[in-house]
Amino acid sequence: MILSALIMMGSAFVGIINKDDLKEVVENLEKVRGDVKTATAQLGEAEDKRDDATEKETQAKDGRNQAAAAVEGVRQELKIAARALEDVSAELKKVEIEKKEIDLAVQKQFPDGKIKTAEDLTMTLTMLKDTLTEKQNKKTELAAVVTTAQQTKQSEVAKVKQEEKYQMQRAQKLALNGLTATVIAANKEWGFVMVNAGRQHGVAPDASLLVKRGNTRIARLRIVTLEEAVTVADVVDESIVPGIEVHPGDKVIFENVQ
Repeated sequence: MILSALIMMGSAFVGIINKDDLKEVVENLEKVRGDVKTATAQLGEAEDKRDDATEKETQAKDGRNQAAAAVEGVRQELKIAARALEDVSAELKKVEIEKKEIDLAVQKQFPDGKIKTAEDLTMTLTMLKDTLTEKQNKKTELAAVVTTAQQTKQSEVAKVKQEEKYQMQRAQKLALNGLTATVIAANKEWGFVMVNAGRQHGVAPDASLLVKRGNTRIARLRIVTLEEAVTVADVVDESIVPGIEVHPGDKVIFENVQ
């Protein structure tokens, strides 16, 4: 509309030049101004209407979004309710199955049909519970007796094992009384010897060994290293007979083995 007004103003100016009619130009100019004013007012109204329409459209969109959110919330609640309904239905089915199993069990246990009401079943269950309690108490008493017997048995077994160990050790020590070993090597410089008897022959680390040559005791040995078949021992200095040295071939016996 503004462009049209400008065109009209240009036409009026051309008319002035061509016709030299200033009055007509002024009239046309006033008319154009009125048209421009009217067009401007109409444009303002149109813009106001457009703004109102935009605001209403925005409000409508917000309303649609809120409605959509509400619908989605309702859908979620419906899904939750549906799942809850499925759970309740499953529980009901489970209860029905359990009821049938109970009815079958009651029918199996009481085929004579004496139990017909819940009171009959409650009374029977009470009697069975009392009997079960009595049996459990008896079982507890028997378990205590068994525990005591087991403890006594374990104590006696321990005593027997201890006695067996003592007798075995004693037998080994007594066997050493009859054992005669031999010096198989002697180191004069370091003062130790090797004897052909060891752990497998019953020799203990704290055993006291005597060296004999013929019927004469010539020295005492102190065990340093005890192996399976060989014993390494130091010659006790104060025990050796003066002027005599321990040599391979000398016999070894065990002192005071009880």
